[in-house]
Amino acid sequence: MFEVAAPDFSLQASLSSGQTFRWHAHDGWFYGFIGPSVVKVRQEDGRLLYESSDPALTPDQLRRYFALDLDLPGILSSINVDIQVHGAIRRHRGLRVLRQDGWETLASFICASFNNIKRIEGMISRLCAAFGEPVALNGFRGFSFPQPEAVAGASERRLRSLGLGYRAPYLKATARLVADGTLPVAHLRHVDYDAAKRSLLGCDGVGDKVADCVALFGFEKYEAFPIDVWMERAMRYYFRHRRMTRARLHAYARRHFGPYAGYAQQYLYHDLRTARERSS
Repeated sequence: MFEVAAPDFSLQASLSSGQTFRWHAHDGWFYGFIGPSVVKVRQEDGRLLYESSDPALTPDQLRRYFALDLDLPGILSSINVDIQVHGAIRRHRGLRVLRQDGWETLASFICASFNNIKRIEGMISRLCAAFGEPVALNGFRGFSFPQPEAVAGASERRLRSLGLGYRAPYLKATARLVADGTLPVAHLRHVDYDAAKRSLLGCDGVGDKVADCVALFGFEKYEAFPIDVWMERAMRYYFRHRRMTRARLHAYARRHFGPYAGYAQQYLYHDLRTARERSS
């Protein structure tokens, strides 16, 4: 068992805020994946206790995944510019945007298009079981996320049999772009937000919202502000009865919240989705 300091962090909020689909709670622990490794983690006060199937997984890698190296107080101060986001920060303080693998995030959010979280989790679980490698930790058994070459080499029929439906050809085509280097996912982490988003929009099945999700959760583009029906509701606070287009909402959010607009989006999104739980 290892531990790392985790001040100003909420493991629960970070893992349940719709940015990742491969973490599951069991007996007071969260089990999930960091790269190909199974990780078992829980929070106690200001620290994280964890074990991994890979003894080479270092505390620094865990800190990086959970973005514990970022100055969260400074980020939250920069986006705390109105009453609505102030309330979301107060209720969910400690939520951090995870640093996930770029290919896994891209594939996952292609699967997530027009879907609910339970179905997304099932779809990704079947994809991993079909094409990933088996891994286990303390009785937990799962599969690593498949390499793009494995998905690119699968038949569309096989992908559809996993429940991907119309997303199957999109995922296969995107996997081929990654596998042959046409889409250099490692490079996207080092270009600016606009360049990364243009590259992502060139993938079949990737529209504006998916591109922003992948840019934010997979490539550290904190200006990205994904907009879906939940965020359209949240943004009514700023537009009242004025006409809203997603392009207008996005441009406004980048101006209003600044370079960490993606953090504002995540707090507002999680706050809106958990509002019913708070009122019950």
